[in-house]
Amino acid sequence: MKKYLPTNDLLFKKMLTSEDSLHILKAFVNDLLETDFKELQPKQTHHIDSYISNYEKAQQKPKVQYTEVDILATTEDGTQTTIECQIQPHDHFNSQALFYLIEAFRSSLGKKKSKNIIKDNLFSSLYPAYGINIIDFHLADAKGNALRRFRLLDEKTQQPFLGDQEEELLILCFLSLKSKNIQPNSAVHHWQTFLKTGEVAAGAPEYIKEAKQRIDFYNLGREEQKMIMKIDKAEAISNAVMSTKLNQGRREGLELGIIKVSRSMLKDNLPLEMISKYTGLSIEKLEELKKEQE
Repeated sequence: MKKYLPTNDLLFKKMLTSEDSLHILKAFVNDLLETDFKELQPKQTHHIDSYISNYEKAQQKPKVQYTEVDILATTEDGTQTTIECQIQPHDHFNSQALFYLIEAFRSSLGKKKSKNIIKDNLFSSLYPAYGINIIDFHLADAKGNALRRFRLLDEKTQQPFLGDQEEELLILCFLSLKSKNIQPNSAVHHWQTFLKTGEVAAGAPEYIKEAKQRIDFYNLGREEQKMIMKIDKAEAISNAVMSTKLNQGRREGLELGIIKVSRSMLKDNLPLEMISKYTGLSIEKLEELKKEQE
């Protein structure tokens, strides 16, 4: 049986948003953000029927249109926390991470249920927003810290920019599963190991060991097992298509480069035999290029 990692979309959401996993969600967020939230409630708890429905709807529209973050949770004081598991790098990833964070921040604007709202002042309803991103690539450089947190700070004094309730308004956090620059045996290190390998060390916190049990394939329901294999197959096909396109692009780029070099050598009136030897192009092809130049 193939081993499925916690970063699989279904397993990731099951691990953190099941009704009986809220203590794992809270520990995960507190460990990565170094916060002390007492409660965390996901916007949507995991249920296989709703997951299948959402998955099927998502397949009908291109990913560039996605506006839903993987997990959105709210703390006891109204703070919004987004959690995104983005294993593969892609163009504009930083912009996407910031977009999700800002969307979470502005989502409470003007909502009457906010306990802080002041009449005729929509901005009084805003709560802080913190974003967590799990990535399997280096955010900046290979030697950078595995865990990185970005805040609004004064560039000279490093004093944080605070909201009306004296709290930090925005924090953007990244945990790289690829970076080895991490404090050994810390809770974050154990999370990194678990998410990357699916294994849990003996000294890991109990809630991470419990998380492993929750997502063990044999502990999943039958519909969850079928769905997880369906996701895996879809990802494999997508990766194969992307790999084919990438290799094709490389080949086309190489051919264009060879032709460009050949044109330059022809311009310098080098012998066709010599150009053919070093570029691999046939004499016939070189003669065609030469006629085009003339």
